Amino acid sequence: MSGIDIEHDGATHRLEPGGSLTVGRDESCDICLDPQDMGISRLAGRIADVGGIWAVTNLSRKRPLHIVDATGFAVPLPVALSNGPPSRRVVDTVPMTVLIAGEEWTHALVLRLCHSPGEPAAPSPRDGLETRTQLPNMTDRRREVLVAMAEGYLRPYPFYDPRPRTYQDIADRLGLSKSQVVKRIEQVRLDLVAAGVLGLEKEVDARRALCEWLLATRALSRSDVDWLRHRRDRNT
Repeated sequence: MSGIDIEHDGATHRLEPGGSLTVGRDESCDICLDPQDMGISRLAGRIADVGGIWAVTNLSRKRPLHIVDATGFAVPLPVALSNGPPSRRVVDTVPMTVLIAGEEWTHALVLRLCHSPGEPAAPSPRDGLETRTQLPNMTDRRREVLVAMAEGYLRPYPFYDPRPRTYQDIADRLGLSKSQVVKRIEQVRLDLVAAGVLGLEKEVDARRALCEWLLATRALSRSDVDWLRHRRDRNT
């Protein structure tokens, strides 16, 4: 296993195998972000050797982290559920960028695995507790409203916009009524709750929670933006 470099604000922090680093607003963190920015959790996240692989874990109880892969595709790393497994992502692409969004600024940590000269690149690691899963098949009518809702999340960084579209924006985008959009999104939420997905059962407005869950589990991807465009072209 190689070490890992964490670059932030012009400084580089090296972790060797077995190491761990915390980041957040609290001054006790190894990387202390703006202590005055209340939009950043006191303890936002940790980068650590987890059983021989490097992983990013969301330690916040309220705010997601955002993970950007080498292609610029970003996904949220949501808050872990109570009594559930840790919400984490292995460092499986290089470089990987971790975004921590505050009220004043969005901080970026760039992660680079360190390889000794002549050392072959290790295969992509797998983590049984990583925040990924499978979604049941969805109808195209449901998928199109979900993709339209999450389009900002599906833009490449730095155009990534982690805010779901409003029900009315989705309706205008797809030529539907607002009630149709609300019904389809609510049907997806209820199906997921019935399937045992936790954290969605008490949401009054499920848009943000659904976006974060669908993207963290890779149920939606950047290719869905092209799919939606082609679908809309065929229907116009």
